[in-house]
Amino acid sequence: MTPDGAALAFDVEIRAGGHVVRARATMTDPGTLVVFGRSGVGKTLTLRALAGLQRPVAGTIRQRGRTLYDGATGVDVRPQDRRMGYVPQHHLLFPHLTVRRNVAFGVRGRDRDAQVEALLARLGLQALADRRPGALSGGERQRVAIARALAPRPDTLLLDEPFSSLDLEARRGLRAWFREHVRDLNVVVLLVTHDATEALEMGDRLALLEDGRTVAEGPPADVIGG
Repeated sequence: MTPDGAALAFDVEIRAGGHVVRARATMTDPGTLVVFGRSGVGKTLTLRALAGLQRPVAGTIRQRGRTLYDGATGVDVRPQDRRMGYVPQHHLLFPHLTVRRNVAFGVRGRDRDAQVEALLARLGLQALADRRPGALSGGERQRVAIARALAPRPDTLLLDEPFSSLDLEARRGLRAWFREHVRDLNVVVLLVTHDATEALEMGDRLALLEDGRTVAEGPPADVIGG
């Protein structure tokens, strides 16, 4: 069972293509949760289940007191109603739109323009606002993709290996930007990675997946060592 009042809590069984994944974790408060493990253990499948893109076969997902999925009662909230921002491994920015318009894409309401400008300022992206994705570096594109996912003000931000396609220097820059601008926002960030250094540096809490199952959960240094 998952705690009712946690910022994010899940305990699910997922089956897809012959794979069975049993994943669980709890974030009592906003912060960064790292789902860590080798390639093929079910990290991305777990992320897709949380986003509502892959239906589990059993278990529960709860977010800030709200049930998003419950296999026993049949609750399964639509992806667009889950208040989750999702950044896949490939950023999928619209190449014909400026950074500003990419970030604004999912925002609704009268204060849309002000909301987007405030977010660009908070994330330090004003200088990129009028550029198109083709004029950005890989790290800059990932920053914009994260900003776009944050723009609708989700309760949870899901990041699937956001640093994996970048060179070492770009990774360092993106991590530094994340720590300065994103980590202290009032959201749960769920970061999927197979990089131990990244997990230790970025996470407030870590769930370790091995052979399709969560085998440990806690502070990153306690789970995978310093």
